[in-house]
Amino acid sequence: MKKTLFIISILSVLVLCSCTRNHGDIGIWFGTWHVEQITANGTPVNVEGDYFFQFQSKVFRVSQVYGHEQMVASYGTWEESDGGSKMTVSFPDPTVYYIVMPGLEDYNDFTITSKSSREVTFTKSDKTGTAYAYHLVKQP
Repeated sequence: MKKTLFIISILSVLVLCSCTRNHGDIGIWFGTWHVEQITANGTPVNVEGDYFFQFQSKVFRVSQVYGHEQMVASYGTWEESDGGSKMTVSFPDPTVYYIVMPGLEDYNDFTITSKSSREVTFTKSDKTGTAYAYHLVKQP
C-alpha cells in the first residue's frame, strides 16, 4: 500500500511539473523578461513605466506596468528561427488591445544580437526605418 501511494505521489508531481511548459521546453525564453532599455537610432528612449516580455509555448505577452499596480497587456505569438538569431513576434488579432511600446508593431522581425540565459538584446527597424534596440534581463 505504501509503495502504491509513493508511486502515485511521484506521478502526480511529474504531471504537475510538466504543465508549466506546454508543447515542450522552449529553453531560455520561458518566463518573464524586463525591458531594461530601449534605444531608437542609438539614442535611449524615455518611457512611462516598465515593459515586460513573457514567453510560453508559442504565446507572447508584452505588458506595461506603471503607477501603483496599473498594467496593460497585449498577446500575440512568437517564433525563433535562423538557428536562434531571429525572432518573429506578431499580434494577429487587431480587436485585442494593442500596447503602445516604442518601435513595437503588429508584426516584428527581430534580430537577436546577444543572448544568454539572463540577458538578451533584440534589434529591428520599424516601418519608418527607425532602428530600435531592446535590452532585456530575465526576472527571477
